[in-house]
Amino acid sequence: MGHIVMKFGGTSVATASRMLSVAEIVRSRLDRQPLVVVSAVGVSEPGESKITDQFESMAELAHAHKPFEENLDIIRSKHKNVLKELGLPWKTVDQTWKKLIKVLVNVDRPYREFLDEIFSFGERLSSNIITALFNSKGIPARCVKVEELGIRTNEKFQDATVPEELEGQVLAGLRKEKKVLVIPGFVGHTADGRITTLGRGGSDYTAALVGASFGVDEIQIWTDVSGMRSVDPRLIPDAERLDCISFDEAKELAYFGARVLHPKAIEPAMRKNIPVVILNTFQQDAPGTTIRNESVKQNKVIKAIANRTGAYRLNIESTRMLGSSGYMARIFNIFAKHETDIEVMATSEVSVSLTVDNPRDLDKVIKELEEFSNVSLDKGKTIICVVGEGMRHTPGVSGRVFSTLGTAGVNVELISQGGSEINITFMVDDKDSERAIKALYYACIS
Repeated sequence: MGHIVMKFGGTSVATASRMLSVAEIVRSRLDRQPLVVVSAVGVSEPGESKITDQFESMAELAHAHKPFEENLDIIRSKHKNVLKELGLPWKTVDQTWKKLIKVLVNVDRPYREFLDEIFSFGERLSSNIITALFNSKGIPARCVKVEELGIRTNEKFQDATVPEELEGQVLAGLRKEKKVLVIPGFVGHTADGRITTLGRGGSDYTAALVGASFGVDEIQIWTDVSGMRSVDPRLIPDAERLDCISFDEAKELAYFGARVLHPKAIEPAMRKNIPVVILNTFQQDAPGTTIRNESVKQNKVIKAIANRTGAYRLNIESTRMLGSSGYMARIFNIFAKHETDIEVMATSEVSVSLTVDNPRDLDKVIKELEEFSNVSLDKGKTIICVVGEGMRHTPGVSGRVFSTLGTAGVNVELISQGGSEINITFMVDDKDSERAIKALYYACIS
């Protein structure tokens, strides 16, 4: 029997009692040689300040040479309380804490690079604690240091990616380790050793990279819900659980708003044909969702709906570029220059409409586009994606989707169908999103 990867998110390691549950879950699977990936300590109750927010605020202040001690104290208190409740001494994290203090005064470098190294300490601290806890409970464990990860990324700080040809280097020096490896998620490094982070939900990506490198039997993502649902349960509480979906379906759902799994986590697992299972830390016996590398047909043509609010729509028009073969290339080059990802796009000969979800450098993008185009920006938009393997080659799906929305009085913008033919993506106003999703769910899924 080969290894499995077990990734535990921030809610799973938010308190001492939850960490104890993690230890028992891992103990119950020791015969499967688990590799354990952990996120930073998360929020345990409503209104509690996120540790990642504290790290970000602290980094911003430190980089600007302003006092940051208040944020540092909040982070220290959170970890100190967890250690105390577990009966573990501060020395468990003392060496890592001293490294954090040293980094905080080394601010003479670009902010995003500095922020990534600061962010990495969330996972570095939690992996120290989990390792010590495992050992105290009779589970022989070893904490993997950042320098040992072998997660060599590009230099896109805040959202780094590992080139496919380098995935096999992950944890390459630890293949023969007999103890349970506790691995800090979310963290990588450039070729010259600078710390990077893997983007929102990047610990899922870490789990997939570890799994692909080791060729494991299964990648388990332990979170606070029992699998993926056919629609956001905050909108439809009784939305059914998806028992099994394909990697293609999971990619679409993850990219367009399903919060259970990070989109980048799909690719390494899919290439190695490793099943990914979404499980609930707080209901360990509850069935989850299995994602596998094959089509999973069911009677319903549309299997799930994903959505993301707060999107930005950019409209670009230029009659001067009519017939110009370089028009699209020029647009794409501007977005690439400012590291702004395009999500959904619709085009004609002289106009382009597209969406982005990160407005960080959008003003710079617009300024350059205005050199040769008329540009307008619409905010307050929701991207909705309907997904299902059954949509492939099934006539009338689009008609049913858009007639349903028309009957519900929802105006639809920017329609796009993926090349895989298993999704239809479109945009509506934020104010219409809930009505649109509920109408589609009750007409096409329930």
